[in-house]
Amino acid sequence: MSSAAVSWWAYAKPGSDLEDRLRAGTREVIRARGSIDPSGEGRRKARCMLEKNKALIRRWLDDVLSRGNLEWADELFARNYNLHDPSFPHDVHGLEGVKRYVTAYRAAFSNVRFAVEDQVSEGDTVVTSGALRETQHGEFVGIAPTGEEVTVSGIEFDRVLSGRIDEAWVGYHPFAGPALDPERIKDGIIAVMGEAFPDLRIAEADSVREGDKVAFCWVISGTHEGEFLGVAPTDAQIEAMGMDTVRVAD
Repeated sequence: MSSAAVSWWAYAKPGSDLEDRLRAGTREVIRARGSIDPSGEGRRKARCMLEKNKALIRRWLDDVLSRGNLEWADELFARNYNLHDPSFPHDVHGLEGVKRYVTAYRAAFSNVRFAVEDQVSEGDTVVTSGALRETQHGEFVGIAPTGEEVTVSGIEFDRVLSGRIDEAWVGYHPFAGPALDPERIKDGIIAVMGEAFPDLRIAEADSVREGDKVAFCWVISGTHEGEFLGVAPTDAQIEAMGMDTVRVAD
C-alpha cells in the first residue's frame, strides 16, 4: 500500500497560516490519542470507536458526496464543520456550507463515485484513500465542461468529535496531469523540487498509525525560482499541503 496526494493550497500568500492551523489541529489529536484507557476493555472500546469513525466517513463519501443525499448531512456533520478543499475557492463551513459544496460539485459532475481503497484510524482521526470517478458536464471553479469521465486519486484526513465529522483536509494526487520526465523521476522528486525551490522547507503536520499502516500530512514551502513540472519560475512564495499513506515493514 502506498499512495500520495498534494494540495497547492496557499499560492503566493505571504504570511499564510496553513501550518499553524494544521499544527493546532494536531495538538488536539495528540491530546485525544493520549487519553485512551490502556486496559483490555479500554482497547476493545477504542477499536470499536475507530471502526465507527471509519464507517461514518464512508457514509459521507457514499451517501452524501456520491449519491447526493443531503438530508444525511445533519446527522453526519458537526454544526461548526470545516472542510479544506484546494479545488474550492474558499473553505467550507457549517452544515449549510457542506450542502452547498455537494450541490455545486454535483451540478458540475455526474456519475460521481468515490471508491474507498483503504482507511487508517487513530484517536479521533480517520484517513481515507481512494479514487473519485466522475463525468464533468458543467463548469467547475472556472473549468469548462469536458463531457469526459475522469478518475482522481485522493486522500482525506477527517477529525471526528462526538460521533460527527468536525473538520477535514483533502489532497489530490500530484501527478494527475501530464506525465513527468522519467529521468527527472529517477533523479528523485525532492531533488527536483530542491532545484525549483532553493529554500525548500518540509514540516510534518500530523501522522496517524494503525497496525503496519501510517498516514501523514506535511506542509512544504519555498520560493519558486526554477522550472517545476513544466511551470516557469514565478519568484512567488509557494505553500502546499501534502498527504501520504504507506505500509511499514518490520
